[in-house]
Amino acid sequence: MSDLTEEIGNVDLIERMLLIATLNSTLIHFLITSQVEGSIDPDRVDSLTQGLTRTRSWLEDLTTSTKIPPSTQNIVGLLVKRLSQIESVLPKLSEIAKKAEDRGTPTAEILHLLDGGEGSRPIPKEVVKAASSVTTDQEKLEPLLELASPEPPEPKEPYKKVGVENDEWGLIGQTQRMIQQYSKRCHALLPTFWLEVLRELHRYESNSPYIGDAIEIPARVVVRIVKGLLTEAPGARLLQDLMKKRAQENYLDGSEMERVERAVSKYFAGIEGILKGEDFNVQEKILDAHTAFDGFGWGGPDLEKRLIKRINQRCEEALQNAETGSDPQRQVIYAEITKLLCKLQHAILAEPRLREILAQMKP
Repeated sequence: MSDLTEEIGNVDLIERMLLIATLNSTLIHFLITSQVEGSIDPDRVDSLTQGLTRTRSWLEDLTTSTKIPPSTQNIVGLLVKRLSQIESVLPKLSEIAKKAEDRGTPTAEILHLLDGGEGSRPIPKEVVKAASSVTTDQEKLEPLLELASPEPPEPKEPYKKVGVENDEWGLIGQTQRMIQQYSKRCHALLPTFWLEVLRELHRYESNSPYIGDAIEIPARVVVRIVKGLLTEAPGARLLQDLMKKRAQENYLDGSEMERVERAVSKYFAGIEGILKGEDFNVQEKILDAHTAFDGFGWGGPDLEKRLIKRINQRCEEALQNAETGSDPQRQVIYAEITKLLCKLQHAILAEPRLREILAQMKP
């Protein structure tokens, strides 16, 4: 071991060993939590795929290195082969997870059945025939008095998404002006990603008295993230240096925006019980938040970790507020904020452009 360490470099060898150990534990954690939760997060699958691709590429370099013995090259080759097999399966898993999320609401499921989707059953002929005969008999009868049949009241939606965001607290305008001001010297794609999260949060409305907290609390967390990126170390310097390496980018593409929309949609689904005024289990929500936080995505060894650490700190703060709060509704909101931030971090790692930025920032 000492000879091998001297040949390829102590630091490099340790980094690659730690990488394999981390990747192994990440995969195991992903499989176990997916089994426990009964669902798979497509953004997490995609971020894992990105990490696997880069890890495999990094290890492939070792298989052709003249600095390690053939026996070690063979072991690394087996690892690369196994990673390639996992890598080929994950995109299929991601598509299945996305379809499951798209059909996750009762409305979507009903529409799917009406469209003749998988699982829908045709109406038996006997039922159609019986219904036709009843209609024919009824048509022969002359009604004595036309009575307007009362229509059943439509159930109230606990929340809904609207076309235009409502900047009730002025946070969107404030954040937009901040990004415009600093975009002359700072690369704006990462701040813009969080701006779109902020705008998406403000596209939801509800008659619930808790909708204000449900929007304002996560919105202020997002504003803090943007401000940290643009005005505090190390974000401000890293974004300034990035301007020297790539052209300014201040718009999200379709895939990036889709991940933002899906994450915020899942957040509101998580607080639906509060908005409906139903009973909820605070401890169960906090436990779910812990599970999400345990699976927080750090990415591979090629990424700048200091910015990722800031997001992790915001997640930890939200989780602590969920655990120590005295108001049950706010506790659940903070628990769902923890899950929202973790999902958004996976979304960042899943998108090639955003991930490339984090890689370019690393010294």
